Amino acid sequence: MTDSERWNAVITNDQSYDGDFFYGVKSTGIFCRPSCASKPPKPQNVVFFDSRADAERAGFRPCKRCRPDLITYDPMAELADEAKAIIDCNFTERLELIEKLNALGVTRRHLTELFEKRFDLSPEQYIAQIRFQRAKELLDNGCRSTDVAFAVGMESSASFAVFFKKQAGISPTEYALHHISEHPYCLCETPLGLIRIEENHCGITSLRFINGKMETAADHGNGAYLSDAKLQISEYFAKKRKTFDIPLSIAGSEFQKKVWRALCNIPYGETRCYQRIAEAIGKKEAARAVGMANNRNPILIMIPCHRVIGKNGRLVGYAGGIDRKQYLLEMEAR
Repeated sequence: MTDSERWNAVITNDQSYDGDFFYGVKSTGIFCRPSCASKPPKPQNVVFFDSRADAERAGFRPCKRCRPDLITYDPMAELADEAKAIIDCNFTERLELIEKLNALGVTRRHLTELFEKRFDLSPEQYIAQIRFQRAKELLDNGCRSTDVAFAVGMESSASFAVFFKKQAGISPTEYALHHISEHPYCLCETPLGLIRIEENHCGITSLRFINGKMETAADHGNGAYLSDAKLQISEYFAKKRKTFDIPLSIAGSEFQKKVWRALCNIPYGETRCYQRIAEAIGKKEAARAVGMANNRNPILIMIPCHRVIGKNGRLVGYAGGIDRKQYLLEMEAR
């Protein structure tokens, strides 16, 4: 291979030459792959190497953009992965999602091509997929259809009903009724009102406060974990238990699960702000996303989201209501 052929591969970012040679830029002391999308160097500053080891021995550092120090590296796949992570954290906030995807620095059309190549579906199809999954989880946990619509980023309950029926073949209401009839659950009296606990074959799936018609409902099914869960909740309110040791079966994104695991590490009687939880999971810039995950906790009390407060100490956001959150914190503090 001549230097002329190599130079032509560099200025055209020809990926087919990756691994055949590397080039260093004397003015920066950095070496790259032929496909590197960085600004083309001046020809007089370029030196070619047959291997990354030769470049490193000559004192050149690997480029942080094309990562020639890695055996395999696909920056386009990495960009698609980054877009997917952005969608996972922001799919319910349309304007913020658009802003963060635009910040990736590629056109919408190019991003769609990269995403489809990487995941075999477009960003819009992926958003619909995770929106539908999240909607099912919320309906499974007893949330009203209207609340679910806005929680998954839909503009109205009517548009949500159309979207859900297109995905599931049945309306949100029909889906919720079918779920209630199938899954074992029990009801537990507490000082804060009636709690409904649900399970599947792996563990507890839902724990929430209920009101209205369901207060007169009887227990449904003979679950493997329900009686133990009911006992542990009663012990908690009697101040005889500070931690729970019952299997949980949590449905959520990987980010949400990280947040929920971090919540379980907050000691009884203590509180944390959203920023500290974000730092604990290694996402210090994701305090807002942590707040969203905290609000979507499907298993109240056992996953103690009530121990997360605003940075200024305010009691903000709790699915069971602020009054209940205040009661739980005061009970644990005593």
